[in-house]
Amino acid sequence: MGYNRRLLGLDRKDLFVVSRLKARLSAMMFLEYFVPGCTVPILSHYLRNSLHFEAYQVGQVMGVMALAAFFAPFVASHVADRYMRGERMLGLCHGLSAVAMLGLASQGSFWPFLGLYFVYGLAFTPTFGLTNAVALHNVADARRDFGGLRMWGTAGWVVVGWLSFVWLRGGGDVRRMLYVSAATSLVLAAYSMLALPRSEMPARRERTTVMYWKALKVLVQPGLLLLCVLTFASGMTHQVYYLGMSPYLSQLGFRNEYIMPIMSVGQVSEVVVLGLLGICLGRISVKQAMVVGLAAQAVRYALFAFGQTAAPILAGISLHGICYAFYFTAAYIYVDQHSTAETRAGAQQLFTIIISGFGTAGAYVAGGYFQQLLTSPETGLVDYKVFWSVPAGVSLCIAIIMLVFFRETAPATERAPEVAEAAG
Repeated sequence: MGYNRRLLGLDRKDLFVVSRLKARLSAMMFLEYFVPGCTVPILSHYLRNSLHFEAYQVGQVMGVMALAAFFAPFVASHVADRYMRGERMLGLCHGLSAVAMLGLASQGSFWPFLGLYFVYGLAFTPTFGLTNAVALHNVADARRDFGGLRMWGTAGWVVVGWLSFVWLRGGGDVRRMLYVSAATSLVLAAYSMLALPRSEMPARRERTTVMYWKALKVLVQPGLLLLCVLTFASGMTHQVYYLGMSPYLSQLGFRNEYIMPIMSVGQVSEVVVLGLLGICLGRISVKQAMVVGLAAQAVRYALFAFGQTAAPILAGISLHGICYAFYFTAAYIYVDQHSTAETRAGAQQLFTIIISGFGTAGAYVAGGYFQQLLTSPETGLVDYKVFWSVPAGVSLCIAIIMLVFFRETAPATERAPEVAEAAG
């Protein structure tokens, strides 16, 4: 029995099975986001201040992960949907990620780091879509249940942020966070193989072109195509936060051991918001939730641009939960509602490419050069007032477009059979 049975009417034994399966999926999410939580918040700071890369080089390194995201999820969804169960593929990807991250920890030159980080991206990028697919395969109601599971991923990010205060205290080498990330990937690889529920293999196998064509048709349904375009733009503005925040805090005088705990305030708010997301989506539409998330993102960057003191910075960081959960998690749920069992993994991976691929690549590469342009040759300081103002304005424009032009359509399960078949 799986978690996809309705909770109502279950006896005590069934409730125990459901709770146990929910705990296993929650642990998967915790470990999944613990892994990037070790490196993403502090990577740009590490590259600039420990390895002494130029700002545009930092953008290229962080953007090459997105370049890998263009290719890797296609292979992962192909294998997960046809030849290998999703949880097995997840374990394989994390095993390869651990090896690549160990190699990165020993690199100090630009080109070797850039190449190896691309390899790491090929292995790690598919895991976000795979964990979503595994979780969504086992939940009864995505609107009600997925936010609570995804909350544990954010909790993993928060925990590693506060543990970094101990690991980096007293001038500790930021490099050790790369080793922690590699170790956690190894743990999750083993956990995926041994402890996650077995997902069902498709009843029949299709040609790769047919499978991707069906997944692509999900994303070109009315409303979803516009959602993909807006998500690309929103993904860019969202990722600028990770490119600029840790060097920004360092420039303001915060010590290494305080940077990740301060940034984890955003994930603390994300835990709270994700825990309430199911309740919120029961009272407001997905469109309304996404508009709220975009508006919060515009306010957040405005606080960074015009505050530049502790109080407005913490206020802006604390809006991260609303920015992420109300837009991106709600968007994932919307895509899932318009998918079928055959197209779910492929559609989730394609949508992940838009967020973690195109959007991230654009943000990091363009943001790196923009940061370089705003860097004073004499002092080496960045004009962060201008740097944060641009994504604030872009986020506001996306929110207005979403509010005016986006139209929700009924989920695939609620439409006429012939319409649902055309979508799937």
